[in-house]
Amino acid sequence: MNILCADTATLTASVAVFADGELRAERAARSIGGHGPGLLDQIHGALEDAELELGALDALVCGLGPGTFTGLRIALATLKGLALARGLPLYGVRTTLALAAALPGRPVVAVLDARRGEVFAEGAGLEPCCLRPADLAARLPTPCVLLGDGARKYANVLVKEGVELPAASALHAPRAALLLGAADLSQPAPALATLEPTYVRRSDAEINYPDGFPDFAGRLPPG
Repeated sequence: MNILCADTATLTASVAVFADGELRAERAARSIGGHGPGLLDQIHGALEDAELELGALDALVCGLGPGTFTGLRIALATLKGLALARGLPLYGVRTTLALAAALPGRPVVAVLDARRGEVFAEGAGLEPCCLRPADLAARLPTPCVLLGDGARKYANVLVKEGVELPAASALHAPRAALLLGAADLSQPAPALATLEPTYVRRSDAEINYPDGFPDFAGRLPPG
């Protein structure tokens, strides 16, 4: 099978292409201003690197976060479009689970920088959540291994007895290539309409307008 994987849940957009279970190409780009303009270029470049065409793909796998609201939508909307256009199955895998797949068999807690002084976390018995590093530190099981940019950023708060933080920087970067190891392609792909990002933090709109967005249109003067 030829499989394309993509993840834009974090500031790093990552694309990987597999052919018959072998990683044939991988590209990653870090962007502060958003991934929208560059993701299709990354996909095109990775397919060229793998010497494959879009029509040769058999399946797609997308990272579902948790992550930034807009970032999560970029990869999912792009891959949904490709899946619809080419009639391909699309599978979703949480970015945190894929990160934990880098150390199979270990009690990993994936910790991603959520900015605003918070982190996204999941693993070793923790359900996907968004919380402050100090609160996560109080909930960490021991022993456990921390992976992710959030773990490195808040190491002084999170690392304690029984909590390991590997030094290898490559282990802490979300990679689209890791999505395949956490995906179950033996099962039928979900319907595209049911595949949604993993949101664990309320949006700014929900916080600023708890009673709903004001109907300004109804208050405009006539004419």
